[in-house]
Amino acid sequence: MKKIEYGAGVFAIQGFLTAHECDAYISDSEAMGYDEAEIQTARGSQMYKDIRNNDRVIFDDAVMANNIFNRIEAMLPQELDGWELVGLNERLRFYRYEPGQYFKWHRDGSYARSEKEASLLSFLIFLNEDYEGGEIAFRWDKIKPERGSVVVFPHAMMHQGTTVESGVKYVLRTDVMYREIA
Repeated sequence: MKKIEYGAGVFAIQGFLTAHECDAYISDSEAMGYDEAEIQTARGSQMYKDIRNNDRVIFDDAVMANNIFNRIEAMLPQELDGWELVGLNERLRFYRYEPGQYFKWHRDGSYARSEKEASLLSFLIFLNEDYEGGEIAFRWDKIKPERGSVVVFPHAMMHQGTTVESGVKYVLRTDVMYREIA
């Protein structure tokens, strides 16, 4: 695995998953069945296709989250602003973007397990690369990660998934969890 720093807390880890593992996740996600993705607003989940029109699968799997975490723990920030690394969120999401699909500029929300434990970073595994467009864009750069790579960034970072022009893009997303240091 190789870590690439992009600045402002954004980094990628190349070679995290094998092609076989990526294919298995894609197959598993298709078997689960995708639904249209909503966005979270102050009024709860809402469908706003002018902001987001991709599909997703949401599921909880603590074993899978722990297995992923155990493989990548050493490459994640061990401490952030008085919070210590504790694991990955067991709430996992597969995203599928077909041609014409996107997720416009937004910030990711934090998940709080308790007052002293919350997610601080977004964690995206890119499961394929046989598509055009679909980069993850930040205000200063666009990244099109290799298959099996992870991109990690602060939840508060503005970003977007640009429009997929051809092919189908698959991503596995979760959050990096931290506990407040007493």
